[in-house]
Amino acid sequence: MEKNIMNKRSFITLAIMTLCALALTVTSAQAAFAAQASKTTAPEKDNYFWHAELVALDPASRWITVKAPVVGEQAPAEMAKLKAGEKIMLTWSGVDRYTSGINHAVAYTAAKNSDGRFSIPVDFVSYDAPQKYLTFKTQVPAEGIAKIKDLKPGEWVTATSIHGKATEAQPVVGIRPYVIGPNESANSN
Repeated sequence: MEKNIMNKRSFITLAIMTLCALALTVTSAQAAFAAQASKTTAPEKDNYFWHAELVALDPASRWITVKAPVVGEQAPAEMAKLKAGEKIMLTWSGVDRYTSGINHAVAYTAAKNSDGRFSIPVDFVSYDAPQKYLTFKTQVPAEGIAKIKDLKPGEWVTATSIHGKATEAQPVVGIRPYVIGPNESANSN
């Protein structure tokens, strides 16, 4: 009987030691994964993507003029108040990291209380009410110019912007053609 008790105690001790070792291994692996993930994905989680049709590109100044669809009921009334050349705060309709159209645009000075989600400051060009398209200008990063310089007006781009106030300093952090070539990556913003 004493031998059985010793065997049970040894078994329980061995089981507890194994569970502790396993927990330590899992915790270490989780910490290593979290550290790696924060290095590679932390900036990406704050990014969002929007799509627009190319109108014009000035590679020397890095200014791009694009137009995008307008969605929502209030947007057309807001856009009728805007003037060509005016700096505006444009807000996209979106979820997580993906947008579907512009749902808000106001004069930049009126947008100071914006939380910045899906919002970017741009220069207003025009609003086509019958077609529900807003045309605007913004600067793009120098490395993005090489990716889109061969696009023709009417072709589409995918741009990357950052959620929040950081977008005021740099509205577009990446840009590429909407249609990806066979040797390109969708993550090459």
